[in-house]
Amino acid sequence: MEPSLADVESSLVDLAGVSLETLRSLDGRTLAASLEQLRQGIDHPLASVSDFGTPERT
Repeated sequence: MEPSLADVESSLVDLAGVSLETLRSLDGRTLAASLEQLRQGIDHPLASVSDFGTPERT
């Protein structure tokens, strides 16, 4: 069975139910820790994912 997004654990802020209007009204410091963690993950990923297999043909 494939994992779903609900199965992914993260310490990033979940903005799924937040409207853009609400997001615009938030103090930038509210999201600063999540943004910094996201930047660190982009700059220094823990692993890379690639597939060197033969592509499936249909």
